[in-house]
Amino acid sequence: MKLVKEPNSIIKLLNSSNEDEKTLGYKSFLSRTHWFSAQTPEALKIFACNQLNVNPRYVLATGFKKIEPAFLYASQDSLENKKLKMVSAAYDYVKSINEEIPPIIVWNFFDSQKIRFIVHDGHHRAFFAYRYHRKVKAVILEPLGNYHQMEEKFNYAFQIQKRVIDLPVTRQKADMVN
Repeated sequence: MKLVKEPNSIIKLLNSSNEDEKTLGYKSFLSRTHWFSAQTPEALKIFACNQLNVNPRYVLATGFKKIEPAFLYASQDSLENKKLKMVSAAYDYVKSINEEIPPIIVWNFFDSQKIRFIVHDGHHRAFFAYRYHRKVKAVILEPLGNYHQMEEKFNYAFQIQKRVIDLPVTRQKADMVN
């Protein structure tokens, strides 16, 4: 079966009574999170560095840690309602198979007094965790040898200075799931 990309289609699959469709929905969800079961913090670091076109040799990846979503700052200015619904449907499914929602990727700007942890990938998962009073699993990346270059890459986050939990949720007519 071919993976699905659109959040509303993934939601339908995850909410299906057909186990094969649920499995396809979950695999499709995972593909959107850049996660697979054998993923490591080092592999997520390389993924994030490739996205930003930076040398991963100058970045340290910690192991997976649980972090309070209220401490996370955003690198985008809003959340999409349909993606939050998709995370919620995925959470219901992973509970049923005794799994966890994939970890998020967070940059630790340890020299910054105001904004320390900036989300690279996983804004919707972090918001979902906050909404349901949970900590979110994350790999923390520290830009040791290229700190100022990474600050420039996340300039928008430093400009907006918004916590993930304070982002507005956008709703569109396309958010409706049949």
